[in-house]
Amino acid sequence: MDLILDVKTREEYYMKHIKGALNISLWDLKFYLDFLEDKEVKVYCGPRGDRSKMAVDYLQEKGIDATTIPPSKLDEYEMVENPMVCAINYLSVKPGHEEEFEQKVEDLCMKTVDKEGFIGTKVFRATNISYGGAMLQGEYEKIEIKPTKYVMLTYWTSRESHEKFHEIPEIMEEFKELIEHISITPYEEFAEVIR
Repeated sequence: MDLILDVKTREEYYMKHIKGALNISLWDLKFYLDFLEDKEVKVYCGPRGDRSKMAVDYLQEKGIDATTIPPSKLDEYEMVENPMVCAINYLSVKPGHEEEFEQKVEDLCMKTVDKEGFIGTKVFRATNISYGGAMLQGEYEKIEIKPTKYVMLTYWTSRESHEKFHEIPEIMEEFKELIEHISITPYEEFAEVIR
């Protein structure tokens, strides 16, 4: 049985994918080997095809019949495209509150998964400073960032779905608990995802 497999992230898949393709990110393939073992798998990702090549190599190594759909052939397939917005939160956490803050973020993410319009989330913690990009001299990678800074990205089908999410009482309670650990009042920006 032929299966078209999209190995992009959930958010990338949502934005644009081959109609009928199954989405399993490259990094999650190992969890689906039993499911894929009796199928002829055609793998693709984006315009360069790097992840699809890695996925095919991995699947073939595991004995799965997998081939790549070259990026040059993607226009032969019917594509599904969806708009997506990203809410970006910049957060500075009080010293000593990092562990509790990260647990609260995890709790909030778990309560967000099934909400209408939610697509996905990513959370980043700043670990050090890059001096190369700023043309600075010195040992900046050894500088500890205090207070600890986080960037939380949430992806939504629309800004309206994001705003409705903030009206849910249970979610507002989670945010109140999260804010107890923040040293600077957070702010949120919206971005249209273009790639």
